[in-house]
Amino acid sequence: MKKQSAWRVSICAALLAGSILWLPGCGDSAPKPNEIIARVGENYLTREVLQALVPKNIDESQREIFMKRQVEQWIDNQILAEKAREEGFTLAAEDLWKISNLEAEILAAKYLDDKLKTQLPVTDKEVEDYYRAHQDEFVRSEDEVHLVHLYSEQNDNAIFQEIRQSQSLLEVIKKNLLDQRQLTYVTEPNGDLGYVPVSRLDERFQKAIRGNKTGLIYGPIRADDGYHFLQVLDRQPAGSTRDVELVESDIQLKLQITRRFQKIRLLKENLRKEFPAETFYENIL
Repeated sequence: MKKQSAWRVSICAALLAGSILWLPGCGDSAPKPNEIIARVGENYLTREVLQALVPKNIDESQREIFMKRQVEQWIDNQILAEKAREEGFTLAAEDLWKISNLEAEILAAKYLDDKLKTQLPVTDKEVEDYYRAHQDEFVRSEDEVHLVHLYSEQNDNAIFQEIRQSQSLLEVIKKNLLDQRQLTYVTEPNGDLGYVPVSRLDERFQKAIRGNKTGLIYGPIRADDGYHFLQVLDRQPAGSTRDVELVESDIQLKLQITRRFQKIRLLKENLRKEFPAETFYENIL
């Protein structure tokens, strides 16, 4: 019984991180009744642990559904595990190793997150130097257009008339707060889409904006889901190089990732001096 208790305590740290959906009661004292979400026998699932399982970017409308699914899955796992114990099932040595390794992975991830939580700033000069040294990375593989898009479900005469009298579709969008609408039926938002490959546009859009002109507002383009307006601010052919302003954020991210990996590598090298490791590769086969 002592061995089983020690095993249970050792895996609690890993389970609390939310990487596994079943959770036995951890520690010597039970939680308060108002903290318990579910219980099977002596095992329980607390609100704190359940909330830790919820992805940070989950839609609020799906949050409760997701949490209830986790509770039901936890209950199913607990019931199945209890029945397995009754019938004599036990964990093999490799299963225990997996649990121990999972705990090590979670602790390692927490340690790295703590050591790397500070930002790794990238200077403008570093961005410019990278851009000049890697011009081939920023060459367009196909024709692109800098596009402004507006979608309207209804034939809004007032808005349509304003568009006809305007030289800027983006100004109309911002003036009427049309970029704040929640679009249900289309994937393109209202506003400045930036540079978009022509081949990825709807065929009706491609047909409407074909040619070499810029600045014109095209539309309304009738579609099954409503009406679309487009304005081409710029055209760039395949083989042209994107300006540094267009790829600056991508370069910054790439350099930050590179620095992060370099910092991790250096950290690991230093820790190996502090905690010597031995390998016996001759025993693999």
